[in-house]
Amino acid sequence: MKSDFKILIVDDIIQNIEIIKTFLEDVYILDSAESGEEALEKVPVFQPDLILLDIKMPGMDGYEVCKTIRQNEEYNHIRIMMVSALTMIEERLKGYETGADDYITKPFVVEELEAKINVFLNLKRTTEIDKLKSDLLALFSHETRTPLNTIIGISSLLMEDEDLDEETRRSISMIQESGNQLHQFVEKTSFLCELKSLQGIEKRKEQVLSQLKNVIASMGEAIAAKEIQMEHDTTTGFPVNGDWYMIYEVLTYLLDNAIKFSPEKGTITVAQRQEGENGIITISDQGPGIQKDWLSKIFDEFAIQDIMHHQKGQGLSLAIAKHVMRLHNGFITAENNPDRGVTFSLGFPLG
Repeated sequence: MKSDFKILIVDDIIQNIEIIKTFLEDVYILDSAESGEEALEKVPVFQPDLILLDIKMPGMDGYEVCKTIRQNEEYNHIRIMMVSALTMIEERLKGYETGADDYITKPFVVEELEAKINVFLNLKRTTEIDKLKSDLLALFSHETRTPLNTIIGISSLLMEDEDLDEETRRSISMIQESGNQLHQFVEKTSFLCELKSLQGIEKRKEQVLSQLKNVIASMGEAIAAKEIQMEHDTTTGFPVNGDWYMIYEVLTYLLDNAIKFSPEKGTITVAQRQEGENGIITISDQGPGIQKDWLSKIFDEFAIQDIMHHQKGQGLSLAIAKHVMRLHNGFITAENNPDRGVTFSLGFPLG
């Protein structure tokens, strides 16, 4: 069955175009251009997924074509593979600098060309799916804010009525709680979408110890409600240069997670230490732990299986934590404790 992927072949020698068509025409939708100028005219009309682009052409060469395409954000989804007899490393590097995704030399091995095409088309499909997910999250967050604020606000006003009977009060409380949960989800999706688009962050240096104390204090009511014993080593610490709004949110998510799944009167241990060039923060609980086959998946944005612990709902808290640590050139891990419970570790470079 023929794929719906479109490939534009650009070469000033018609025989080269025909050779490539021979191998690909039964699998993909093809079009061709015999000059750089013709290629640029066909791109907006044909909308290719991949361009096989020759370099040495009269008039506009392949480098110029590639650079021109990359200057248009509408064509960011197009993969470009240089196909050329030029073999010098400088020529390859120039291709990458102008925006090419890969480079294959003539005469090429057919199997290698087909393999490279498969890789880039699969990569394009994955990129498009990820973008669709992000767009859906952003749209959901935007469209639900106003109605959620109305639900939460009106239910709060209704709860102030002293004449309500117990059953009505309980029903309104359920509406209010559900609204708050959905509101938290909306806020997290917005935060996640923002994180995924960031390339850099504004940093300031803060002591981990003082910030951890603030996070623990902010969770005082939840800790007291389950009579949880907090064990926190306050004798060691280290400074971290980072975005402390983001880091504070991650620490809050992890501590809230530990409280939520800890047993009544359980113990949560928070510690910090220096290990080589990294500063490590750990949060351990005594909950039921995580299934082994899900330890590698719990930081995925759409891992929605309820796995007893740390993974109810959409798991956005852990996805956010992963992105925050990436922006700090750090890491986050989760592992089951030998006896029971889970330990989450955050690693920050101290250099």
